[in-house]
Amino acid sequence: RHLRMGGQGSKPSSPKAGSPKAAPPPREPIASDPVPVAPPTPEPEPATPEARAVRAVDPRWAKVSARFAEISDRLDAIERRLPAPAAPGAPIPAGAPETSRRDDTCDAARRILADLVDSRGAPPGCARFVRVPANYYDEPLEFRRRCVGGATVDHMCKTIVMENTRCVNDDCADAFNSRWYLVVVQYTAKLNQQKLEKFLHELNNVDGRRCGKKNFNMRLAKEEDSERLTGYVKGAVCPFGCVESRMPVILSDKIVALEPQTFWLGAGEIDLKVGMSAADFVARAKPHVTEITY
Repeated sequence: RHLRMGGQGSKPSSPKAGSPKAAPPPREPIASDPVPVAPPTPEPEPATPEARAVRAVDPRWAKVSARFAEISDRLDAIERRLPAPAAPGAPIPAGAPETSRRDDTCDAARRILADLVDSRGAPPGCARFVRVPANYYDEPLEFRRRCVGGATVDHMCKTIVMENTRCVNDDCADAFNSRWYLVVVQYTAKLNQQKLEKFLHELNNVDGRRCGKKNFNMRLAKEEDSERLTGYVKGAVCPFGCVESRMPVILSDKIVALEPQTFWLGAGEIDLKVGMSAADFVARAKPHVTEITY
């Protein structure tokens, strides 16, 4: 009876085939177990395919990538609204004087600086170039002064090519009796032809030189002659960097007397102006300084 009922002294019955085994109880960790390592901080751009695979399955990467794309799109939109940076020599549309900008690296500025610095020994910072808006010559002199930052309207000057139509010479080899001259005057003054002729006549009748008054008749040079001799178009003539480097310069004495000394004139392009001190101009251009205006 005891054997049939599995009483005391009987063996435990074996589990039936196919029944699930009980899971072993959890054990306490021991010293030899590997230390768990935290996953590395994801990089913006994984360097290896394996790292990119990890990023692909990590949902955090999707959020970061979406946020980055949103910021990038916003920056692109802002950049498209901003005006493109002007290249050296790029014209400025018609506008206020405040739209003028420095332009010391355009071709015309480089050409003038090469003559001033390399050929005449001037310091690199002796000249300051300013690009003015397209409506510069359509506006009053005060507007133009504001464009370049001139001290007064009297500091606004121009360079013109004058021809002695009765000159005994046909070139510019003689600095005292040249056929053509570069004449620098203020916009607020008017060139006096008689004063200019009188000065040149006196210049050619000293130290044994002899030249009669009938050999002087000063006129504004033809536009094609001016461009041929200077390499600059009308409204952009500058005494420096000219094709005919021997052409003498005549400077109005009123410009030398300006205070402060920096005056402004054309710089090789219609909308480019250059400012420099009268002292630097005299030292580098070596002009005849005389009274030629009224």
